[in-house]
Amino acid sequence: MVMKRILLLLAACLTPSFAELPQMSDKTEWLGYFVGWEQSAFDFGIGSDGELLMHPKKSNKRGGHKEVSIHYVVEEEIKGRWVRRKFLQEGGLSSENEKGLDPKNPVVVVTTVTGDTKVEWTQVVSRGKVVVKPKLLEKKSGNNIRIGMEFVLPRLYRFNEKPDKRELRKKVGGDYIRGVRLKDGKKVRVKFDDVDDNITGEKFLQDGASELEVKSDGIMGKKFTIENGSEKAGRIDVVTKGPLYNSFKMTWMADMEKLGEKDTYVTFAVE
Repeated sequence: MVMKRILLLLAACLTPSFAELPQMSDKTEWLGYFVGWEQSAFDFGIGSDGELLMHPKKSNKRGGHKEVSIHYVVEEEIKGRWVRRKFLQEGGLSSENEKGLDPKNPVVVVTTVTGDTKVEWTQVVSRGKVVVKPKLLEKKSGNNIRIGMEFVLPRLYRFNEKPDKRELRKKVGGDYIRGVRLKDGKKVRVKFDDVDDNITGEKFLQDGASELEVKSDGIMGKKFTIENGSEKAGRIDVVTKGPLYNSFKMTWMADMEKLGEKDTYVTFAVE
């Protein structure tokens, strides 16, 4: 894949020091952002406060409150539990990036989290997709570490009370989530109104996916896609709390044994 622009991104729980990065103010919709990219199907940027957002677009305009929130994740296994680590307040991240829209030059950001684990995140916006490649630079802890990304969709629909089947089919009947099962390459699909089908169940994606596609009127009728760089460069999981039409998030975790290899990256886009 051709790499045109490289950017290292930051996780959700960034330190206050990152909020001191300068803001670009070339356009009103980019006020409060540090770096951003404009594509035909989406805008994608990092805010000066460290929040990372992808805005779906239709007729070259963003949809209100339809943005996908994306976080970089570093977790450490402590006493049998995976604990998400926070960036250090002092020296938690460094970057030579300059503020701006559609940056031409590569940007390198190194993040240091509690436990003194250092991770480098390399990002490319190319051919209508965002490509992110993580690299572990330093690990001082004797515990296991895992690295990945979290994708949080907005709440796609709201009902005053639990809808009946007819109402649900009318409202969300065209929405679905489709994935390629990691363990055997089988394609599976669940519609939002198929409330008896559990996308996280054994018949579907219990063992993870190599790619996912979500289509919903709740994101302007667009498709949000996530895909491994190579088939088994990582694992994508769906995390639900109730029916799909409410909201859900997806996580991509890199294969730690392959981390640093050229194909160990994740791509995502709005199409």
